[in-house]
Amino acid sequence: MNGLRRLHDLDEEDDGREEHFAGADIDAGLGRVHVDEAGDLVAVDLDERALRTMNPAALGDHLLAAIERAEQVARAERGKR
Repeated sequence: MNGLRRLHDLDEEDDGREEHFAGADIDAGLGRVHVDEAGDLVAVDLDERALRTMNPAALGDHLLAAIERAEQVARAERGKR
């Protein structure tokens, strides 16, 4: 799985939305977040090797920033349709 591990599929119900509509890398090489078409978080892929060296206090900030970027990408993509 090339160093990435799926943390959690957050949206297990099939409500007709396209999962993994947009995504963004997490800073510091920590992995990637994925959102659906509505901009809701559906998955977080984390790189275990990067997590081992990450300051735990900074992890939340990196995750939030990546989620915000993914939401912006989803918004832009919806605007193109």
